Amino acid sequence: MIVYVNRLKSDVSGRVPFGLTEDIKEIDLGGERVDFSGPVKITGSVEWDGVSFLVTGEVQTEVILECSRCLRTVRYPLRTAFKQKYSETGDGEDVLSARGDRIDLNIPVRESILLELPVKVLCREECKGLCPLCGADRNEGECDCSNEEIDPRMQRLKELLEE
Repeated sequence: MIVYVNRLKSDVSGRVPFGLTEDIKEIDLGGERVDFSGPVKITGSVEWDGVSFLVTGEVQTEVILECSRCLRTVRYPLRTAFKQKYSETGDGEDVLSARGDRIDLNIPVRESILLELPVKVLCREECKGLCPLCGADRNEGECDCSNEEIDPRMQRLKELLEE
């Protein structure tokens, strides 16, 4: 995800728009994989103030996630904005380094995608999930498992009462 800024320094307006389409295969999210159903579209502009570049942009894509309850595949449309400052020296905590006439948008694009992902993904609001005992999908029908759960500390008491 490279934006070339060589003509920007000589441009009178100090601003150049860009549009990119990138194929990102997947992003690792702490052991979980985030896949993409198609290309990631990135649009925005780069501004040059004589010292640093300010990149503002928008990311638009569709990610493929798993339902948190039943593990079905869920397509989640995603649209998010980002803003990142670059300089040729890369000085500062929030400033990334611009290498020559190239600005790599990889870090801000990935960060904005990860920050926009939902904490809990559901295939639908009324998803019943999987049975914790047999693993059957409760959306497809009820299983024959007993819903009566007993605290293991109370199991002995239950046995005494049944005698």
